[in-house]
Amino acid sequence: MSQNECRPIEGTPEFDTWILERAKKRAKELFNTEIPEELQDVGKGLIAGPEKFSDLMPEKTIAEDIAIDKEERRSKLKVVK
Repeated sequence: MSQNECRPIEGTPEFDTWILERAKKRAKELFNTEIPEELQDVGKGLIAGPEKFSDLMPEKTIAEDIAIDKEERRSKLKVVK
């Protein structure tokens, strides 16, 4: 039986019960999973990202983003003489 066959119709009380049970089961799987010892360091595992924030957003693009934001704000203004 596929997942779609046993899925109740959205908006029904049966669907609410089904989705809650499904979410509980998935959360239990996620948070009770053993993490291998080599992955237990900070910054690795379930939640991970770049080591430095600068890797996420290079400095030169911040100024460009600010200029774009200012230009977008100005584009909504109307010049009155």
